[in-house]
Parts: sequence; structure tokens; C-alpha cells
Amino acid sequence: MRKFYAFMLFAVLSISAFAESDGYYYWFYDELKAAPTGKGKIYASEESLEEGDFEYQESLTIKQCVEGYHEGSIITYEQPADGYQFVGWYTADENNATLADKVSDGLYLSVSTTTASEDNMVEGYAPVPDATYYGIFAKIKVQVLPVMSDIGTVAISKVANDTGDEVTLTATSKDDKTKFAYWMNQNGDKITENPYTFTVTDLDTYTAYFSGESVVYIDFGEGKYVPFSNNQSATLSEDIQMYDVYSQEQVFWDGDKLIKFNPEENAWGWVEEEYDDDWNVISSTFHPYDGEIPDLPTYQVSPSWDSAYMKGNGVILYGVGELPIVFGENENAYPNDMSKLVATCDGAVDIASLPAKDDDDNALIYYVFDGIDFVKATSGTVKENQCYLVLNATDTPLPDKIYVGGEDPNGIEALDSNPATPQFKGIYTIDGKQVVAPVKGLNIIGGRKVWMKE
Repeated sequence: MRKFYAFMLFAVLSISAFAESDGYYYWFYDELKAAPTGKGKIYASEESLEEGDFEYQESLTIKQCVEGYHEGSIITYEQPADGYQFVGWYTADENNATLADKVSDGLYLSVSTTTASEDNMVEGYAPVPDATYYGIFAKIKVQVLPVMSDIGTVAISKVANDTGDEVTLTATSKDDKTKFAYWMNQNGDKITENPYTFTVTDLDTYTAYFSGESVVYIDFGEGKYVPFSNNQSATLSEDIQMYDVYSQEQVFWDGDKLIKFNPEENAWGWVEEEYDDDWNVISSTFHPYDGEIPDLPTYQVSPSWDSAYMKGNGVILYGVGELPIVFGENENAYPNDMSKLVATCDGAVDIASLPAKDDDDNALIYYVFDGIDFVKATSGTVKENQCYLVLNATDTPLPDKIYVGGEDPNGIEALDSNPATPQFKGIYTIDGKQVVAPVKGLNIIGGRKVWMKE
């Protein structure tokens, strides 16, 4: 997840189409102004520019005629004056703006359009701007914690505030199952008063936090790992890192190719395959590997490439301080059958009662979290909404511990807010399924997107 701070924000956007071409012509003609005067400057363009390729201005217009698309957005750039911050794009000026008039935080600024015709695709056809947008700069910014945007709203009595102004912040929950918890400013101070009225003295951002049935707060203290699961999909706070267990069984990624052991060749190497149009293998060639072979098997807990996890999955969370998780039903969220972390959504689980083999007669080994690592276990109870780890022991010997957060077991107890990145992160298809070898098309390998032609 991305975190945005309150000083200079550059939005990298472009005129973009959101529907199929309808054959008509449209004008994008809009006026942009910085407000109040002297508190900041702006720039906008139909294409992305490097800073230095343009000059910030207090006002400008954007005008373009395009065929077939009646919605779009423009690239915006904001430059606050010293002691101020950009707080958003509004459809009302500094004297009338409320949060209800806010249309963008600076990432997406959708533009208004006027229907044109092919005969009128000339400069000057749209004689006046369709709309005026105000980029407002102020001392105090108010916002909802991004993961809570669906469960609460905020308001500020004066958007374009300045030193000496009295402002009132108000947080409102969207239903009776949720309530306001506290404001947090940039110093980490918590204010439980709501509405909260004060006199502006300096630059600051106040973020509203909510509590309720769909919100769980976890206190990570100075930094620790927590196993967690739930029967709904979840959105994580920006400060929570998510980890997913993977295993490398007689296979590793050397930075260029997936290397695996081939019993028929009794050697390490990679296989180059050629497919027909129906994805049937029509040729397969083994290439020996002459590089260094790491100690295998390697089992670790690796950062996931997604920022929210699917319903019914177990995950390991790492964070610092008190951080929230927001749950909500999502029609696209479904349990990932490839996950080796098993969720305990429906109640506590007795390890001794779990099967010794899977449906394919593979021996299964179970691990439970001891607060630092996952340790092999044949007994014990895993609480509801936590998770346990299950691995296939038929083909590969398994260790007594699955290490969390780093490659060196000796350094595991010295946790910090930026745990070491494991050497192997696993290979996933674009829909999140873990695979042993890359497939044709888009793969997630080592946390990076890689396109495989063959």
C-alpha cells in the first residue's frame, strides 16, 4: 500500500479512456486554479512530464478534443509554498469549499467534457471552460484512514485554513455498527474528542480512526509477528506487512531461471519446453546447471505481493504499534487452495485431530506459531481466527522450524520494522496461485512481474 505524506504530491496520470469509443468527438476544456493566492502553485498536462520541463503557475487551462471517449483524467502537479500543504482538488473556491466539493487527492482528476462534432474539431470551438477546479493549499488537512474509507467520513469547518483560524473537525460513522475511535496527528498523538475544535498554529494532518464489528485492532508493540485469519476478505493498514508461507521443494530461482532437480537426468538444470496453440507440450529439452546449488529444502515465511488477503486464508502479519484491519465481504475474494497456512475461521483446531495424510496419500507435517517461528507440532490447540501451517513431507525432508522474516535463524529474535527479505519469494500466477515453475504469460517471480513467452 502506498502512504502519502502532506507536503509535495505529484500525480502521474494521463488522459485515459474508460469505455469503448462511441464515434463522437468530445472537448476536454477545463480551468485549474491554485487557491488561496500565494499558498501554492499548480501545473497540469495531457501527458506525464518530468519536473523541470514545466513551470508551476497559479492558473491554467487544459484543452483537447478527442474522438470516442467522454471521460478522462489529466496529470496534475502541485507545489505548496513553504509552510503549507496541498489538500486536494475542489469544485468550489477557498471561500466556499467543503469536503463535499472534493473531487481528487491529486491522483485522479477527472475532467468535464463538451460534446463536439467532426466539423467543429478546431481550436476555439469550446469558447469557455466546462468547469473550474481549485487546487487548495492549507495548514491543516483532515482525512479518513484509507482502509476505513467505506465505514466513516470526516469534515472540516474550513478547508483553506491558515494560522490563527479556528477549525472544527468532525468524524461520522456510516452506520450504527461503527463508531469514531480517535484522531491521530502527524506526531502520533491521539485525540478522542469529536467534534474537535482548535486554533491552527502549524502544519499538520489529522486522520480519523473508527472501531466496530468490521474492525480489528492489533497491538504489535515495538514490532512483532501475529498469525491471523478471518472468514471475510480484509484490507490491511498501510503499516502492516503481510507474509505468506511458501516452500521450495528441490527447486530454486537463480535470478535468471528456475532450477530444479531432474531424477531422470540425476542432475540439476532447467527444462525448455515448446507448446502448441492448445498449450500441449510438443518438445522438452533439459539443460544442465553448472552454478552453485543452495542448501535445500528452504522453508521461510515470505512477504505477499498483495496488500489485502482473501477470505478464509491464514496470514502472518508484521507491524509496529496499534494498527487496524478492516473486514468486508468481497464477491471476488475466495479461499486460496494453494495456501499452506490454514485458517481457523470456524473455531479452534486440535492439532492431534488433523489427518496424517492428504487425499493423495502424502504425509503431512503440522507447525504452530510459538511467537517467533513456526515449530513442528503433533499436539496443541490453535485458537479461532489464527492459523497453522501444513506441509507435504512425502517428497522432501522437513525441518523442525519454519523461520519467519529472514534467512538467518540466528537473527530471528532481533526483530525490527524492516525484516530481511527472504532469498526466495516463490512463483505465482497473476491470479495468486503458487506454482512450481513459471507458466506462459504473466508470472509473479520473486515479487516481480515477469512475462514468460514459452
